[in-house]
Amino acid sequence: MEKRQYSRVKTCNLISFVGRRSNGKISEQNMGKALNISQSGIFLETTNRVLSESISMMSVDAGNNLIEIKGQVIYSTERSNGLFGAGIRFKGSQTENIQFAMKLIKAYNSQKYKTATAANLQPSL
Repeated sequence: MEKRQYSRVKTCNLISFVGRRSNGKISEQNMGKALNISQSGIFLETTNRVLSESISMMSVDAGNNLIEIKGQVIYSTERSNGLFGAGIRFKGSQTENIQFAMKLIKAYNSQKYKTATAANLQPSL
């Protein structure tokens, strides 16, 4: 039974993030892959455990514009594939959260469409 307030949408977006300590100083910088997103949060797969409690996430939308949102790390655990999974709750307003999620989903779908179109245009040998 699904306990989430909002449904998750599968994605595969690259996310750059900066972790900050409570005093505002940068504690880590890394990249991850967004595997799913909702209007309240995101699940990132990373090569290292996310150690910060508060992070700022950046990516690009379908128009290659930089988008950013702040988040609170709810958990970060090692996965069976040797990578780490981090559940992050957005800390923006509801409107900011939804806009960020929609832009990531559109960017993912746009890239998926471009990849499929390019594959169909490849000459057969």
